Formats: sequence, C-alpha cells, structure tokens
Amino acid sequence: MPFLFALIVLGLAVAFAGEVRAQDSKAVVHPPGVVGELGQTNPDALIAWQLWLAELYEREGLIDEAIQTYEAALLSILQFRGQGHVSMADPMVRVARLTRDPETRVRWLGSALRIREVTWEAGDSRLIALRMELARAEQGAEIRRYPQT
Repeated sequence: MPFLFALIVLGLAVAFAGEVRAQDSKAVVHPPGVVGELGQTNPDALIAWQLWLAELYEREGLIDEAIQTYEAALLSILQFRGQGHVSMADPMVRVARLTRDPETRVRWLGSALRIREVTWEAGDSRLIALRMELARAEQGAEIRRYPQT
C-alpha cells in the first residue's frame, strides 16, 4: 500500500514538475498548473509540500527523486525567502546525506554549517555534531581524491 501511494504521488509530481532555467544568474522555477498557482498564492505551502514530498521519496528509497525534490524546495526557499534563509539548512543536510559524491556532500554540509553558525549558539551540541559530520565528509573526499596505494 505505501508503494502504491508513493507511485500515485510520484505520478502527481511528474505531472506537476516544473522547469528550472537560469535567468539573470538566478535559477527561477516555473512550475505549471496547481503547483505554480500555489507558489504564487502561498509560497510557504508550496515549500512545505515540496519538503513533505522529498521526505516521502526518501522514506520509500527513491533517492534520486528525493534529492531532486529537496533541490526544488531549496530553489523555492531561495526565490521566496532569500539566500541563506535558516529554513535552507535542514534540506541541505538531507541532500548531503543522500548524495553519493563526497565532494558534493562537503559542499552541501559546508553551506548548511554556515547558515547554522549564524542561528545556533557556538557551544550548541547540534552545531558541534554538524561540524564533525563535515570533517568526516572532508576526510572521505580527501581519501577519494588521493587514494592510498
């Protein structure tokens, strides 16, 4: 049953999928239909829906779809709330944890850490944990870049 539900949601997502294009050095999302109207009338609801859908994909093991949907949510947050908004940090961490490429993981975690350093206290255990996760990711990227022989 959960797979059937995910399949229906996937079908809806494909039907409502937006087109991303670069314009004036900014990525602008132009989704058609209901999703586009939602973005125009209630951006917060659009972002919440995108994050919910990404989490559903993640739970169902649809990793590529989850990453794409988190990225769409991040573009929506960027468009409606601005660059570096605190709500970008959690989706960035989720994408970092889902991605297979160590260097991409480092970039996502680094971006999330920069946002969190502004919003969390210096001694916050969550900030320390995020720094440790970034350090492990950096080590993984170094090992991949310069494998030991």
